[in-house]
Amino acid sequence: MELSLSKNICRLRKERQMTQEQLAEALGVSFAAVSKWERGAATPELSLIADMADFFSVSMDALVGFSFRDNQKDTVVQRLKDAVHDRESKDALSEAEKALKRYPNCFAIVYYSAANYYVRAIYQRKPDYAKRALELYRRACLLIHQNTDPEISETDLWQEMATLYIMLGQPEKGIELLKAHNPCRVNHPLIGFTLAADCDDPEAAAPYLSYGMLDLSATHMQIVLGYINCYFKAKNYREGLAVLQWALAFYPGLKKPGEVSHMDKQEAALWVLCGYVHWMMGESEESKTALRRAKALAEQFDRAPTYGVKGFRFILPDTAASMVDDLGETALEGIEKTVVSLEEDAFCRLWREILDES
Repeated sequence: MELSLSKNICRLRKERQMTQEQLAEALGVSFAAVSKWERGAATPELSLIADMADFFSVSMDALVGFSFRDNQKDTVVQRLKDAVHDRESKDALSEAEKALKRYPNCFAIVYYSAANYYVRAIYQRKPDYAKRALELYRRACLLIHQNTDPEISETDLWQEMATLYIMLGQPEKGIELLKAHNPCRVNHPLIGFTLAADCDDPEAAAPYLSYGMLDLSATHMQIVLGYINCYFKAKNYREGLAVLQWALAFYPGLKKPGEVSHMDKQEAALWVLCGYVHWMMGESEESKTALRRAKALAEQFDRAPTYGVKGFRFILPDTAASMVDDLGETALEGIEKTVVSLEEDAFCRLWREILDES
């Protein structure tokens, strides 16, 4: 809570076009006293605050700058949640500590209090905040059964605790937590990064980074296709093209030069979508160029199809992984399936022309 008594005294005095000497005379105090009040160097006694409130015809609460805050549990949770994303909040941690005294066994209060300490520990580099966050996250783990937010899981708590241990110079303890709570390899990137950067063990880091890279490529494709569907349904082809251009700049960097990769099959499908966008924008030559690129990639893949990690850069060759997709048995079948799904007869005919080219 931030009071503003000094500012209010100064403001109310000026509104009445009074000097500090005139206010001092009216209240029976010295000029120096009023000067100190307005500078915040001293605070008037309670009786004088009451006299000033009466003199200025305002309530004591208004003069002091106090306003009642709704401290119902749900309201407090929302304030703490908002403060996590507000770096300028000066009273977030004091608010958290007050809330913890009122509701010591409420998961949401404990979790968002921990989160406020966590973000400030990270960007302010304050070990004391990190230690307090760890304490609160441990308490939140005991209260996790109360959680009703599907976007928060116990894994989130362990990840954040691990990050705090790494920040505190205990990377081995952080890695231990990350490995123990690692559903669907979600912690592989951070484990790999920490082993390489903080533990000086690149050999141990490489397998985690390899799987992290493979998971990234799959997630990347899902995000791109999700955006494409959104933009196509809104007929926002300009933004759809921007997403495709971003994606098509990403994939070549993950392939070993001159080698066939499963990514050729996926990239071919993206070039088809790129051709469709150009077609819908009336850019027929650009559409043909994109379809020819799709055809060339598909034929390259179909000559030597591969569904392992062969052809991927950065991935350890002995990484146990197999790629799957629903595009079809061959990359050309995948293109055909993609073209038909777009339900644009003229574009289908254009693809047939490109397919028949020698």
